[in-house]
Amino acid sequence: MGKKQQIEEEKGQVITFHQSSQYFYEKGMKAYRRSNLDDAIKYLQRAADMNQDPFVLCQLASALSEAGQYYESNRLFKKVMRLDESMTECYYYLANNFAFLGLFQQAKNYAERYLEAEKDGEFREETFELLDIIAIEDEEEEFAAEDELILMQEQANLLIRGGHLEEAIHTLENVLADYPEFWSAHNNLAIVHFQLGQVEEAMRILNHVLEQNPGNLHALCNSLILLYSIGRREQAERLADQLENVHPILLEQRFKLANTLATVGRFQAAYVMFKSLKKNGYEGDTSFHYWFAYAAHMVGDTTLAQKLWERVVEALPDREGKEPWRPTTFTNGNQAALLGQLLVSFKEATTIEEKMLALYLMNELNIDEKAQVFLDIAEESEQDVICNWALYLYSEVTGEAMPQVAHGFAHCAHIAHLLYHHTEKDDMLIEECLQRWFRIFTSYQENSYGNAVAWSAAIEYIVRGDLKENMTQAEIGHMYNVSVSTVRKYVQAVKKMEANN
Repeated sequence: MGKKQQIEEEKGQVITFHQSSQYFYEKGMKAYRRSNLDDAIKYLQRAADMNQDPFVLCQLASALSEAGQYYESNRLFKKVMRLDESMTECYYYLANNFAFLGLFQQAKNYAERYLEAEKDGEFREETFELLDIIAIEDEEEEFAAEDELILMQEQANLLIRGGHLEEAIHTLENVLADYPEFWSAHNNLAIVHFQLGQVEEAMRILNHVLEQNPGNLHALCNSLILLYSIGRREQAERLADQLENVHPILLEQRFKLANTLATVGRFQAAYVMFKSLKKNGYEGDTSFHYWFAYAAHMVGDTTLAQKLWERVVEALPDREGKEPWRPTTFTNGNQAALLGQLLVSFKEATTIEEKMLALYLMNELNIDEKAQVFLDIAEESEQDVICNWALYLYSEVTGEAMPQVAHGFAHCAHIAHLLYHHTEKDDMLIEECLQRWFRIFTSYQENSYGNAVAWSAAIEYIVRGDLKENMTQAEIGHMYNVSVSTVRKYVQAVKKMEANN
């Protein structure tokens, strides 16, 4: 295992390319030889999209394997074998990938198929070494059970990524019926329930994992994301404090923790972990570079942040100029003057959402006088929503006890905060997003807005579309660190609410 896989054009075979496919193939191979796997995969994928030649697909599969994307790599190697049965070296590559995945029975099967097909093959020696490694684990009856378990878990992951959440729940529950202590499946099940808006069930599952398997890092990280997303700030802060003192040995666990801490704004701790990962040779993917860049910028390492962001833009060219740390412009200028202008805007506003927007923007100002403005408005307003919103903001600013009638506005404030701060927007987009949210909230105050990040992502996606600033749901999901299926679900929910309003 571990030998770098490389496909050579042997035996005088000539690969016929379209000119553009040849260009991307050569760029991909150049990047591959430099061990720049992100670029290699990107360009080889472009070449494969234009020309489904088995050699091109095989080289792409090899690059994916080097990057640790074993399932996708295996899918392509199997496709190569369907296109050209003579490329029997794919059996060796498949055996290697399955061994890395821990699916030893599958690895053994493909290794034996390679030896049967290639009596004098290039990889015979490596294949025998692989079989020796597998033989150390000679409990073959356990292999099949292990393989089935991991394959079912991967099937559930594919269903989640595809947005088939109910099917994913069914698959994961079947896994847990036979393997009740397979904690990874419990964690995934909690994530699916959370994406479906079933917050209490998600929390119940995570609590169960932590009761039965104390210290389970993925459950702790998922719990932190959940608490942060639903606005339980005090609990989230306590858990984040604990996780900052955890130092995982496994690189993948360290990345999970660093990514989680960056997501909830613990940039200093995340930055230290990301640097440790990089020092230990961890390459990661675009998500790694995105959050590492964000954390680096937020702790003042702007040079590194810019270099890392260039890697993000290489993979996602439309992200150029859209760094997540770019400031908004509402609070520039004289604070007192802005407070006065916003107070005028509040008095001239003709709709509740316009009034709520003005109050929210006042709260973003760093000026003590805003507290008295909120109190005055709360006492004078004849509209319950405005009165309660002003009371909520007043209590937040002053720290005074919050009236019971204002408690429900915590979700309103949390989602507004995400829309205002989470991504780069110009003033018009911010105003439209916030007004859209305030209009939804005032119409459905009794709703449970559990997944605040998902609601924010859905609202921004819809507003950008209305303003002809179109972004895909995948792009919005990446910005908010939620899945495409989650964005899709909450976009549908917002549209349904607006249609019924």
